[in-house]
Amino acid sequence: MVNPYIKNPELAGETFFWVGNQTGILLIHGFTATTAEVRLIAERLHQEGYTTAAPLLPGHGTHPEDLNHVTWQMWLERVKESYEEILHQCDKVFVIGESMGALLAVEIAAQHPEVAGLMLFSPAIKVKNLWFARFLAPFQAYREKTGKDDGLAWKGYKVHPLKASVELLKLQKHTRKQLKKIDQPVLLVTGDLDHTIAPNSAELILDDIQSKIKHHIRMKAKYPLYPTGQGIRPGISVCNSVYE
Repeated sequence: MVNPYIKNPELAGETFFWVGNQTGILLIHGFTATTAEVRLIAERLHQEGYTTAAPLLPGHGTHPEDLNHVTWQMWLERVKESYEEILHQCDKVFVIGESMGALLAVEIAAQHPEVAGLMLFSPAIKVKNLWFARFLAPFQAYREKTGKDDGLAWKGYKVHPLKASVELLKLQKHTRKQLKKIDQPVLLVTGDLDHTIAPNSAELILDDIQSKIKHHIRMKAKYPLYPTGQGIRPGISVCNSVYE
């Protein structure tokens, strides 16, 4: 029976673990999504020889009501289990996180200083209008998602479970306290066409982490974001990439 709450149910979105060389890469999907979100990059990295793995987080990939019955600590515990699994296989491990997965990546790196480096894509440290969830959750189970279909290979819920959204708010608050513990190399990628993540999300992270190596790529729809040599804060490397 087709689940009416899941977009692209035909896509593979389950947990995976693909053994490669002694360098491991743990990938963490975002809120309401599945591992389909990180599968393409995991496949490419595995083709290059790396060991890649991604857990399906609790409450995801089944029914939105399931997501309303989990806590952010349960998401983190599942990521910890996956990290320990890949660490047994590899000499060093990098962590990639998308949106909420980027926050969980920070949590893992804060608790495990041996993490070799972080790649954070559209980190959901601050999400536009998410604070509304605190007021709506007692009265409403879900909220319909808005916005156009971008046609990407994304599998996940078509709605925002509101109690789970409150858990995301709690995770955001906790992650901000962890940022000063991060001294691993960090690559952070944001895009000007992202209408969900707050525009200053990257700065909130880059200003607090202690990493000596931190690189921020801002994706612009058409034109480079900064004129050459201007607008770049000391200590932050910014690459202007064109994305259309």
